[in-house]
Amino acid sequence: MVYLSPVIQPLSVNVKFKVIILFFVMIGTFISPTFAQQFEEPNYRIRGGEVLSFEIDPDTTSLIISLDQRARGELTITLPRNLIDAKIGSEDTDFIILVDGAFKHDPMDEIITVSDRTITIPLRGYNSKITIIGTQVFSQVTPAPTVIPQQQIEKKIEMELKSEIPNGEAKLLIFSDTKWSGALDSTSSDYTEIVGQNDRSIVFACEPSLLREGFFGAKIQKMTEDGYLKIVAIQNQKIMAQGSTEAQFGEIIIQENCISSFETGSGGGGCLIATAAFGSEMAPQVQFLRELRDNTVLQTESGISFMAGFNQFYYSFSPAVADYERENPAFKEAVKIALTPLLTSLTLLQYADIDSESEMLGYGIGVILLNIGMYFVAPVVLIMSRRQFVNMVKESKN
Repeated sequence: MVYLSPVIQPLSVNVKFKVIILFFVMIGTFISPTFAQQFEEPNYRIRGGEVLSFEIDPDTTSLIISLDQRARGELTITLPRNLIDAKIGSEDTDFIILVDGAFKHDPMDEIITVSDRTITIPLRGYNSKITIIGTQVFSQVTPAPTVIPQQQIEKKIEMELKSEIPNGEAKLLIFSDTKWSGALDSTSSDYTEIVGQNDRSIVFACEPSLLREGFFGAKIQKMTEDGYLKIVAIQNQKIMAQGSTEAQFGEIIIQENCISSFETGSGGGGCLIATAAFGSEMAPQVQFLRELRDNTVLQTESGISFMAGFNQFYYSFSPAVADYERENPAFKEAVKIALTPLLTSLTLLQYADIDSESEMLGYGIGVILLNIGMYFVAPVVLIMSRRQFVNMVKESKN
């Protein structure tokens, strides 16, 4: 008698893969809850029921579909490869599909492309869960977008604009929720490297000079991938420049001209000597000077250029003169008398019809020459006339 031993055929790679995966899935179902992650739902079409939800379980590399199947039908679903895929090496292999925990043996139609795989799963009535098992899943969880607290930042900027900054200085406002570093430079201050975290404000000198226009520049970069960064440069209650970024290691560069005190209108530098002489910024003489500057001189480019140079000269000595006026009443009265001819000559500009740069230059030069005549030529002429008169008297006596 001849005994024939059964020949055991080795399992194919695909079968081994399915057995191993199915084993781990069954164990995972009993010992650990499904770990759900958010992702964009794949495209699908269902007949005879309704899909209730999708979940990704990284532990079992599976996509879990909850459904309410009320009659025989089918689910056709397109699975993006960047969501779930089944591969052995670089070759595609079949997904393992469980319907209500039972392995689906029946062959299923599948369309395979480079970017996705579309399968059609036959269903009977009263099915509630489909588990599609692959070799890898991608949760597609995207980090929550960085939200800049825009309203809070706007309120802080508004408060900073209301605060006073000394003439010739500016402020760089940095708003961030992460680490940053960079540099700040201007024609009026030294190059400065700055490093910080979260919000910060930096005061720096920023003022035109007699020979050139003042400007500043700032370069700030995020030191992290996440977070936001916004910088705003302000001077004399005005925003000079601003920028923001939410990019990974994002960088902001701003450059702008400095705002001189004469460019700020009624909010600019005051008439220090006149204010001290007449006792108040609300004195009629002081208001007249301010209105003349804002409404007449600063309305033309030549007037702005003149005020740029004049302010550099004027504010170099006017604070000391104003302080001395407050300390010495006699000197204060002398300054008040000395200002009277100037105020009288400037009233001429109120009645002048200035509609062009040439007219501004003409009237301006005329007023300047008039004041030179009153303050310098006239006293010299009077002194020389007095000396001649004294000499004539002396000669007549002799």
